[in-house]
Amino acid sequence: MTTDVRLRRVLAVAALLAGFGVALPRFLTHGPYPRLGARIGEGGVVQRVLGPPARGTLAPGDRLVSLNGAPLADVEVRARLSAEGWPRGPLDLVYEREGVLRRVTLPPTRLSPWERFRMQAYPIAVAVAAPLVAFLLVWRRPDLGTAWVFLWYATLDGLGVLRTVFPHAQVQAAPLFSAYLVLYDGLVLLYPASFVHFMSVFPRPRWRAGSRVRNPWFWLAAVSYALPLAWVAFGWARSMPPEVLATWYPGAAAVIGTASLMLRYSRSEPGWSPTTTQRVLAVVVALAMLVSNLGFGGDRVDPVLAAAAPTAPIHVFFTVILGVWLATPILLSYLIADDALFDPRRLIVGGLPYALLSGVLATIYLAVVFGGQRLFATVTGEQALVFNVIAALILAFAFAPLRERVQRAIARVYGRDPEALRAALDSAGDSLLSALDRGEVRGAVESGIERGLHRQVAVNWPDNRPPSLAEPARVPDFARGPIMALLTQAGVRLDNLRLTAERAAATRAELRALQAQVQPHFLFNALNALAYLIETDPMAAQRFTGRLADMLRYTVEAGKRQATLLGDEIAFVEDYLGVARERYENPLHFRYKGDPALLSASVPPLLLQPLVENSLKHGITPGEASLRLTLDAREVDGWFELEFADDGVPHGNGTTSLGVGLENLELRVRHFAGPNARVQATPRGDGGFAVRMAWPIPTGGSE
Repeated sequence: MTTDVRLRRVLAVAALLAGFGVALPRFLTHGPYPRLGARIGEGGVVQRVLGPPARGTLAPGDRLVSLNGAPLADVEVRARLSAEGWPRGPLDLVYEREGVLRRVTLPPTRLSPWERFRMQAYPIAVAVAAPLVAFLLVWRRPDLGTAWVFLWYATLDGLGVLRTVFPHAQVQAAPLFSAYLVLYDGLVLLYPASFVHFMSVFPRPRWRAGSRVRNPWFWLAAVSYALPLAWVAFGWARSMPPEVLATWYPGAAAVIGTASLMLRYSRSEPGWSPTTTQRVLAVVVALAMLVSNLGFGGDRVDPVLAAAAPTAPIHVFFTVILGVWLATPILLSYLIADDALFDPRRLIVGGLPYALLSGVLATIYLAVVFGGQRLFATVTGEQALVFNVIAALILAFAFAPLRERVQRAIARVYGRDPEALRAALDSAGDSLLSALDRGEVRGAVESGIERGLHRQVAVNWPDNRPPSLAEPARVPDFARGPIMALLTQAGVRLDNLRLTAERAAATRAELRALQAQVQPHFLFNALNALAYLIETDPMAAQRFTGRLADMLRYTVEAGKRQATLLGDEIAFVEDYLGVARERYENPLHFRYKGDPALLSASVPPLLLQPLVENSLKHGITPGEASLRLTLDAREVDGWFELEFADDGVPHGNGTTSLGVGLENLELRVRHFAGPNARVQATPRGDGGFAVRMAWPIPTGGSE
């Protein structure tokens, strides 16, 4: 994380704290209704009881007669109450109910924070949620200027909501407190301008860097800020009709801002082409914000719902609108950043059920703990606080393992369990070790991630680079690190497979080159022999041609394989000697002396042909002397050993050098069995020549 990002996040925290710092004093010192706690109509008649201190004392229909000895029928008294509000001290009240005068003294009453919140829960939820969502967006994307404007607008929106739902002061206005209220009202006065400003840069500014002065939307936002500042600076606000600041100015800003949003998403431009889903969400947001800015909130919500209560469909309609209003900050953040954290579908499908189930579980857990504590107090009659606290702690520790298991099960169902994710990724990592190609690596990684998160995650699979997350922002923070580690492991496995494939390809190419040296030499000798037989013995030439065809077929097939069976090699030697017998007058004999079970052992293709050819070339003496060839195979101490020998004349073979053909053979054996393979050619003590080959037996035997 860069220093610039850290600084911006610090500024975002400071802005959020400043917003809550400005809002908190008003929340603690103002109430949703006048001091009396009742709504008074014409003639001093109580129309509705709103809360304490009137609740439980006054009732609708009561007629107020006097306050602190002053008759309420007096015009001056009513004017003073209208201007200054009800007194903060005790209220000595005389009222008439059913023709009977009654007297009551109402003490100074202040609503507790919980009572304030309970009476205006929905508006307060918006006032708090919108800045928090905007702050979260700034925290994730501090590079987006629109996110900062959203935080500014959401903060002023929250201040405006609190001013609407808590208009009546419950404390005496000290000079410092009066200055605070002036500052508060000044910030709220900028709220309509902030809405126009936000809509001008949503989801991206309408102007480019360096060209803002030529854009009408920039000047529209500037004029929106200039108007309230001019009203305050020149004192016009005091002489202006109240409905201008309270209705016309916010209403005009609401219409202009909503029209800007609708116009933005109604057409496509170069570099701007919103999807159908984004257009639908923008329409929903525009309607919700238009209703919100035109006054559907605060003290106007309850009367509308109360009037709609007899008509169920209308009540449901307004409830739905209220829910959309609460969801508007999430939709705005999603349209600004296209971040999965604010994706409505993801929240509805996974986040909301998970939050509800977790909340229900926490409620049950707390109910068990505190219910058990109350039961302990009832059964034992023990009222001492220390014993009740100890009982609650005992129950908390007793039920904690069960709650943790259930919570982990819920998290596992919704793909939010870090341990389940780690287990799935570990299993995927184990599968990578046995993956033999790119498809198996990709399948192991993607299936492991899907098992851990219970949903698919897009992964990029470039040809020559490690895999990476296509959309890292759509992966939960707790899962991003482990998944990146798995992708790194997959990249290493792909590199190993690529190197192995390259080595195997190089080995196959080298083997084909070595085999290519054997085949032309063998074919050249065979064709010479065939030409000789055609002239001297046509019948022998015909037999020779049949055997030669079988041999050539084997050599072609052997050139395509990396290994063959020892038994197939021996069969090839028999065919080869059958062809040689047509050419040589000497009797030729071949015998396999090894264990018959080793005939199925794997050996390099065309392993014996150069050895037989070498014996025929250097071991046969002129005349009718026979040549005996033997092959022995055995397994000794984990090694597979082959010994090919002849009883011919060792002249020309007695050197320790293997010659070109046998050097070729040695290379092929080492390519087949590894660098530890050995090839040794030496004269035999009783005459002839022997070639000994040995290599370690692979796991599973010599197959």
